[in-house]
Amino acid sequence: MTATAPAPDLARSIWPDPEKAPSRVIECRHCARKNRVAVPDAALAPEKCECGACGKPLFLGPDEPLERISSTAYEHPLDRASLELLKTLPGFAAALRWFLAQLGERSTRHLFLANHVLCGEDQFPELVRLLDAARRRLDIPYRPALYLGESPFMNALTTGVEEPSVVVQSALLDQLSDVEVTAVMAHELGHLHADHMLYQILAHVLLAGGAVFGGLAVILTLPIQKALLKWARCAELTSDRAGLLGSRDLGACLG
Repeated sequence: MTATAPAPDLARSIWPDPEKAPSRVIECRHCARKNRVAVPDAALAPEKCECGACGKPLFLGPDEPLERISSTAYEHPLDRASLELLKTLPGFAAALRWFLAQLGERSTRHLFLANHVLCGEDQFPELVRLLDAARRRLDIPYRPALYLGESPFMNALTTGVEEPSVVVQSALLDQLSDVEVTAVMAHELGHLHADHMLYQILAHVLLAGGAVFGGLAVILTLPIQKALLKWARCAELTSDRAGLLGSRDLGACLG
């Protein structure tokens, strides 16, 4: 496994001139005193940022949960705007109702069980611990099923609406450090936390339907397909933010 970039090197790459690095005013969560904090310090060494009045830490510790945080707190504006536009398209509500009626997840779960390793206390418990670390920081009370696949390609995915699952490929474990894998897990959990899965799966179904039936199906669903695909890319920005909140490591998320 490779290590993440050292914080000083990362700081110089993002803010080459330390004197021009931005700063922000942060209100102490303990005494409400306002403190001016350099952004590089807040991003790369938050545990060292203390209130000038009471001396207590300004930010949460590495493993402290963001209690009762809503996904809207870190939702990217492009994600929100794209989804709102999608919901106004003619025919989208009908397509969504049809999809919900057809939704069946048992076959997908069986496929994962047949082709992947279901991680738990007996198999790859270290992966489960990384997933748990990410979900505790995001204050997600449930643990989705975690599967490990064998692939030379670095990839991970989340699927399922009623019974969500996270799938990671073995290449991720070969190339990434534990904190980087945790960032990947948190990214996938962000999709679940923000309720992205229903719309993502609908996008895949419509694309597959257009490829199979062609012609009229493509014409009828093309506006919805285009809007769904645009939203899907914007939704990744929200999940990237979840990756940072769940890993608490900017270098891991940028790497």
